[in-house]
Amino acid sequence: MSSSDADLACCASQDDAPLLRRVVAPSRSQWEWITSICCALSYACTYFWRYPAFVLPPDVLDVPVRGGFTLRSCISFAFIGGFAAAKLPAAHFASSRLFFRHRRTLLLSLITSSMLIEGAGLAAPHPAAKVGAVFASAFLSSFLWGCMLTYLEGRVTTERHVALATLCLIYAGNASRGALVSSSSSSSS
Repeated sequence: MSSSDADLACCASQDDAPLLRRVVAPSRSQWEWITSICCALSYACTYFWRYPAFVLPPDVLDVPVRGGFTLRSCISFAFIGGFAAAKLPAAHFASSRLFFRHRRTLLLSLITSSMLIEGAGLAAPHPAAKVGAVFASAFLSSFLWGCMLTYLEGRVTTERHVALATLCLIYAGNASRGALVSSSSSSSS
């Protein structure tokens, strides 16, 4: 009996075993790469909910808000202000015991919260809600890169993981802007 026949016979005799027990579990190094790819792609996806605020239709963005500022300029200020205001709290949070104990859960919560806040806020009818949502989402998004690096650090292959994440973020920024511009130009024609 060949080894492949023995493997098939082994699996055939375990028909009553749950499917998950019969699936070969990934090795530790495979899990490292799965983690790295998931982190890189999830961070890259953040660009696809950050930038839609800047390509909303002119009838939405050119609405006067206050003091002669349009919604477009207020969203820009909120975006920059959210990232700037979060730098020190993000550094403190990423180095805290709380984050080290619950890194994966907190990182996923930050990503999800940032996405939901911006998505719901941009759908709100009032310009102040849109500006507030962009600020809050940018504030939370400011935590992501440092927290992701903290999550990946200390591994044997940290440099490779960070290189992959950096590669993804470089292309994600351009891809998200390109996708949004092409979708807004195709919908206007």
